[in-house]
Amino acid sequence: MMMTTLTTATTRSTKTCCCSSKSSSPSVPPLITARRKTNDSTNTRRRKRRTTTTRRRATTTTTTSNEMDAFEAKSSKNLKCELVSNVANRFTVKGTILLGAHVNADDVYNMLTDYENASRVFPSTIKKVEYLGFEEEELEDGEARRPGAVKRIKQTCNWKFFIFGGNFNIELGVVENDAKRHMTCTLEGAASQRKFGFLREFEGSWEVEENGEEGTKVTHVLSVKPSLTPPYASDIFVKQVEGILEDVEREVESWENGYAVPMHRR
Repeated sequence: MMMTTLTTATTRSTKTCCCSSKSSSPSVPPLITARRKTNDSTNTRRRKRRTTTTRRRATTTTTTSNEMDAFEAKSSKNLKCELVSNVANRFTVKGTILLGAHVNADDVYNMLTDYENASRVFPSTIKKVEYLGFEEEELEDGEARRPGAVKRIKQTCNWKFFIFGGNFNIELGVVENDAKRHMTCTLEGAASQRKFGFLREFEGSWEVEENGEEGTKVTHVLSVKPSLTPPYASDIFVKQVEGILEDVEREVESWENGYAVPMHRR
């Protein structure tokens, strides 16, 4: 009987211990549980934000890429620019642009020969232009003087190279051929301008042609020899000509009634 009682007691004790063992497992306080739930909720929101941000970035990148592709397609179709030659650091770049068929070739030529308003048309390249008049030439008989074929202008140009920039003055002699809508300009002035100026040699030309249904074709050739040749000079001059032709396109698109003949050609 005592053995039975002892066994029963032992069994009860064992059951009690087991129950006690089960009930003594560490319980999580409500505060910690709440914090875990809050952290899980916060992490979920963060993951959603990251996904949304990634999607937005992807959308923005796609949009920007599409815009750039459209711009490049437009530029490659209407605007072409290339380095023609580089001889003894004299860089020659040629660029062409096709304007709409509705654009009058004479209006474009009028704009290109309106030197005193060039800073408005080409703000990134030209700061100021002063028209100095005709370069006089003496007649063979020596009795009088008359305006020659060369017109003189003084131009303040802007330059930029990486984070550096500034401006410089040059005097140019301009020869116009109104019948062919062709104009050339070359570096003029004293020898000191060539020797100590920003440019050793400079020659530029413009030609405007009616190109049938394709529209008005504008050709710009720039040939320069800088006093100091910067790195990647060819790329700089190609980009410069591209920018100039883009300025022409922007100016033409702003017209409503064409462009009047400049005063010095009337």
